[in-house]
Amino acid sequence: MSSSNIVREHFDRAAARFDAVYEERKPLYQRVIDRAFRRVVVERFHLICNLAPLPGDWKVLDVGCGSGRYAVALAAEGASRVVGVDFAEEMIRIAREEAERRGVSDTCEFRVAEFKDLSTDEKFEAVVATGYFDYLEEPLVDLGLMVGMCSGRIFASFPKRWEWRVPIRKLRFLLSRSFVRFYTKREVLGLFAAAGVPPERLSLIDLGRDWIAVARP
Repeated sequence: MSSSNIVREHFDRAAARFDAVYEERKPLYQRVIDRAFRRVVVERFHLICNLAPLPGDWKVLDVGCGSGRYAVALAAEGASRVVGVDFAEEMIRIAREEAERRGVSDTCEFRVAEFKDLSTDEKFEAVVATGYFDYLEEPLVDLGLMVGMCSGRIFASFPKRWEWRVPIRKLRFLLSRSFVRFYTKREVLGLFAAAGVPPERLSLIDLGRDWIAVARP
């Protein structure tokens, strides 16, 4: 089975648990685990939702949108259109329900698809890809597509290679027979350079476990 299919199955199984990371109301043991190992998920969510909104008309592409938390939040912040794409059907089901619950379903379009298979001529003022590059064997291909679709800024997360939680995360994915990768700062800079984004148009924010890249291609 390909790594893509393995990752898809992993997130279909774990969709509800992954979405619960964003919630305050959950069992105590889940709160403890999330604070210790997944706090960056909520931190990068608040960071990007503060940085991404623009005046006027702006559209968002959420790559690997998962349960739609970014898509729904940015639609509520005034985005005129949000397209979320994810290959895990259960994630998209949750995303559509959340958009309906928050009253932004008319603004949000969610597609079950591989990002590389997304067919669109649209340009987006914000392209979001968090928790996405962790699971790619050839990240440059996807980043190049994002650069081509972006008319504003790209917000993307990259898990650090040298960080104390890496062995634990590697073991967890090994046991689930899934795939995960990590990056050095040099590798992140090199990826964007190879995708045609010069260093002066790229900022890296250190969130502890992750690098958050803000690029203006």
